[in-house]
Amino acid sequence: MNLKLLAPVPLLLALAANADEGFSGEAAAGFINTSGNTSTRTLNTKAEGKYQAGVWAHLVSASALTAQRDKVTTDERYSAGYKISRDFTAHDYIFASMNYDNDRFAGVIVRTTEAFGYGRRLLAWPAQTLDAELGAGATQQKKMDGMQDHAVVGLANAKYQWHITETSSFSQSMKVEYSKDNTFINPVSALKLVIVGQLFTTLGYEMRINTSVPATTRKTDTLTSINLGYAFGKEAR
Repeated sequence: MNLKLLAPVPLLLALAANADEGFSGEAAAGFINTSGNTSTRTLNTKAEGKYQAGVWAHLVSASALTAQRDKVTTDERYSAGYKISRDFTAHDYIFASMNYDNDRFAGVIVRTTEAFGYGRRLLAWPAQTLDAELGAGATQQKKMDGMQDHAVVGLANAKYQWHITETSSFSQSMKVEYSKDNTFINPVSALKLVIVGQLFTTLGYEMRINTSVPATTRKTDTLTSINLGYAFGKEAR
């Protein structure tokens, strides 16, 4: 097993150990293995943690995915992110973020983005929330053909969450990063169902779209997942 797939685990352990000190988060993993005429194996892991201290919030995330067919790797990607935000009112905040993506089989193999901007909570209801963000920064990209780009980037983010019942919730997020060299679009949908206590399962669908890629690669990658996870901290539900 590629040890990089375990990258989210230290994040989970560190946050879980401090769950009583204002930390909260969750971690999940999914595994599929088939054998017979064709042997396939797919493993994905992800973790996310949040620390809230007054008007300041810190959010860290990590994920990893690998897929093999007849012992040949067909997909391999890793992501990590950090975001700090400060509230000014109940609805307004500013943020700074850093994100790293490494996708061995995509048209854009490596992407690093640093940005800052303004966020607005458009909905802040007990069962539903909607946040929207606008920002700017810099991006560095390496494509499959070896070309490297460095450019100013504008970004637009949105995230909607709906706590349908005490044991089910739905989330939809959208990330758009625009530069002169490429536009990256990343919608993610997830349905979360609590099994018992803090144990849950998620059904997820993600698209990763790059508008400018080498001619031999596709612009769109998709991921459909079923994961088992564990939530901890004061926001676990």
